[in-house]
Formats: sequence, C-alpha cells, structure tokens
Amino acid sequence: MSQTKYTLRIASAYVSETELLSDIKDRDVRLLTHISKMDLVVGASSLESLAALINAGVQCRYTSGRPRLHAKVYLFDDQSAVVTSANLTRRALDENVEVGVRLSGTSAAQLIGWFDSLWERADELDLETLARWSRETKAERTEYSDLRKKLEGQPPLSPGRATKMLGLYETANQFFVCNTNRKYSHEDEKRMHNRGYAAAWEPFRFRSHMERVKKGHAILMYAKGHGIIGIGVAKGPFQKLEPGDPDRVAPGKTWEWRVPVDWLAWKEDSDACPEKSQNSTFFDVSGEKYTGLLENTKKHFLSLSVR
Repeated sequence: MSQTKYTLRIASAYVSETELLSDIKDRDVRLLTHISKMDLVVGASSLESLAALINAGVQCRYTSGRPRLHAKVYLFDDQSAVVTSANLTRRALDENVEVGVRLSGTSAAQLIGWFDSLWERADELDLETLARWSRETKAERTEYSDLRKKLEGQPPLSPGRATKMLGLYETANQFFVCNTNRKYSHEDEKRMHNRGYAAAWEPFRFRSHMERVKKGHAILMYAKGHGIIGIGVAKGPFQKLEPGDPDRVAPGKTWEWRVPVDWLAWKEDSDACPEKSQNSTFFDVSGEKYTGLLENTKKHFLSLSVR
C-alpha cells in the first residue's frame, strides 16, 4: 500500500477496519462491499467504520441482493494484486489465520477489469444512506447486543451463522412445523437429520401444507415431549416417493412425502426449545397466531449457535 501512487481498489465482503486506510493521502481509494440488513445487525460490517472511511475520503460503493459479493481482493495501481481470504476487518487482519496470494502482470490487469465492471454497477454509499440504515436497524441491533451480553463468556457468535439464522426469519415468509415421528421411530428422526429432509408418511393430515412449501421457506422440527429440536431452510419443493423407492428416508409400504432442508441448527433434547407446537405431522405456523412461537425459537437457536 505504501508503494501505491495512484489508485487503491479493495473488494471486501465485510468491513470494520479503518486504521489500515487512515494514512492513505492524495490517492484514489475505492472500496466495494456487500451490504445486507443482517450483516449490519450482527456487526459483520460496521456502520461506524464505513462512516469513518467515507469521512476520510474513501469512495465507497456497495452491492446487495444476489449474487452476493463475497470476494476479498486488494488491487494496487495497475501493478499488483492480493487475492485473499481476509476481509477488511480487524479480526481478519489481527487475529485470524488467513492466506493470500500476490499476483502481478496480466492477472492483476484482469482483476482490475473485474473490479471496475462491478464498481460501475454498484450503488454509491454515502453518510445519508448510512444514517438511514442506522435508524432502520436500531431495534434489531439493540436486541442482538442484549443477547450477546447474556452470552458473555461464551465463544464468539459467528457472524455468518447468526446472519443465516436471522436472515431466515427475515425472508422466509412461510414457516412450517414437521413432527419428527419420534413417538414411533427415533431412527426416522435421525435419518431426517442425516439425510437433510423433513419427511412424513401416508396417511397424515395437512398434506396440502407440505404442497405449499417452496425454496427458502423455514422448517421447524418438533419432537413430542421435548419441543423444537431443529430449524432449517427448505432447498426446494416437496417430493413424493412411492413404496420401494431406494432413495427414501425410511423404508415402508406407504408413500413418503418429504422436503429437502438445509439444517441450520439441530439440538439434542437438553438444548431443545421447550416450545409446544400443534401436534400434527406437518403444519403451517405462518400466521399471527404463531408469532410467539417463532420469536421464541429464533432467540433460542440464535443463542445456541455459539456453542
């Protein structure tokens, strides 16, 4: 950086470091990052740091939505580049074990072209926008901060893990509870976890509920007598497998209904959320009536994600 005479370009998924750029004078510094509401809530990127960088003269732009910018690239004039696992954060630069590769010549030139194409399409980040985001996320940042204080002394909460958990409740729109079938078979419950499915077998009520599941919807797993033991995000719509199909979660003589799920949390009985649920095989809990259930499970599994 000390040898950079003209333009410093940085692409970083998360930003919370300011000291590294504090002494950059009389040079064109461009910072490209990705911003999501959940990143700001959990502190993966810092509103205060972004404001300090803008005040220091750094040009900041951001992307949002999909595809997500997750790159960490540092470009020095048109001479060299570092492609690395390290975000522009204090933890990455001062604490983590990271790795990076220095490139020059044609490779650096290609990366500059890649950066500039993203830069042209990105939105400008200014102090007014940051102030608005600060107001819009204040309540959730306070809630998250209070939770962290309660967990003081435990391992740090992973921003990525917390972002996924909070993001699911923010964007899922539809929530469903699937009974784990433990009353009849603990093995079926284990298979659902290991295979990544929420499954049910005919005959069962509310088959129409499972037919409504789409990619991105939230799935909660309920073990009778213990509470909610798992939470995940549906990877796609329901599937229906006939008896004898070798890909079934569990063998049987009836049709198997199932939803592919990316499990974000799955806890043993001692860590289950003791929240009672509708005692049905598969049930829609998206309505206002179930707000308390959803809030309680969110806080419970978010707190356990540090363990």
